[in-house]
Amino acid sequence: MANKYKQSTPSSRGINEDSAYYNSFNRFSAKLRSRIITLRGERDLTQEDMQQFELSLRQYQRIEKGETTNITLANLYKISKALKVTPAELLDI
Repeated sequence: MANKYKQSTPSSRGINEDSAYYNSFNRFSAKLRSRIITLRGERDLTQEDMQQFELSLRQYQRIEKGETTNITLANLYKISKALKVTPAELLDI
């Protein structure tokens, strides 16, 4: 039986290509990834250092590479704490 929910790419999980939100969501995701990478670099943290903040290394790598965009609120919170910004500041893109 075919899956009735079309999933076009890993980076757009949850928002299909035919969604009115598809393009803006992809832009939002790219901006968020860029912000996370920039802030991590400014703080001289490696991806491996992010494990100190209760983040799975593999999951964190997938977030930075854009292999996943379904980031949990818990992980956004942990990332913001690791980067020494509030969640609101992290999302201020």
